[in-house]
Amino acid sequence: MSNVIAVVNHKGGSGKTTTAINLAAGLTRYSDITSSCLLIDMDPHGCATSTLLGKLDGEPPARSVFDVLRRAITPHDGITSTVYDENIDILPSNPSLDSMAKTQIIDRLAKVTQALATSYGWIIIDTPPNLGVLTQNALVAADYVIIPTPCTGLAVPPLRQLKAMIEQIQERQNVWLQNLGVLITMKDGRTPLHKDALRELKSLFKNDLFKTNITTNIKIEEAPAVFRSIFSYDSGCLGASLYRDWIKGELIKRHKLLEKKRVERIESAPQPVTPPPAA
Repeated sequence: MSNVIAVVNHKGGSGKTTTAINLAAGLTRYSDITSSCLLIDMDPHGCATSTLLGKLDGEPPARSVFDVLRRAITPHDGITSTVYDENIDILPSNPSLDSMAKTQIIDRLAKVTQALATSYGWIIIDTPPNLGVLTQNALVAADYVIIPTPCTGLAVPPLRQLKAMIEQIQERQNVWLQNLGVLITMKDGRTPLHKDALRELKSLFKNDLFKTNITTNIKIEEAPAVFRSIFSYDSGCLGASLYRDWIKGELIKRHKLLEKKRVERIESAPQPVTPPPAA
């Protein structure tokens, strides 16, 4: 099974980290594949790391994904358990990741996920709010990409640049990368979606737009502050219902469909010719 999902949007304030965390929690609860999940935090700011480790003091962990990427420790040695109720581990972030962002190395994380893929049912990669080397590493390493975005006039146009980068990665470094979908987040439940922005989203991503919209909800904002997923914090609130509907009703089904297409592509791909043995 192809199980590595990068959650990407280079515009800040898109609900990316919130979606990554609740996606990880939801998959451990509602996926029939396995109950284990690893979150890799590639954002030097480490918001996912602080939340999942129950530490808001900003103190970086002793071992992090930075140590793994610079090959000071093995991928498994960088992993730590989290305080969340769900079965989620984390490969934590570190501010030193910024130094890697100044390099041109974009395939290092792929080797890490390959080493860890058989140990977890799902691997979720949270990314920084830019399209630099760290985000490119996530896209090269991932089997799928999810794009959370508000549906506003300012949020949608920059996604053309993200789409172009995804297509470039697909052509050059990761031919198996597929777009799992675009998730509208932070929607005001009192008003309809911005028509022009929605039209542009549909034009840009066509059938990749999820039907579920995640509306603004105070419970979604409160849950990370007490180190809980939305499902653990208040399973009956609107935010939990929306994330649950999205994961169970759309994401898992779409993943199965794309996995089938992936297998068909692999089976139909030309097989390398084995040279005859030397005489």
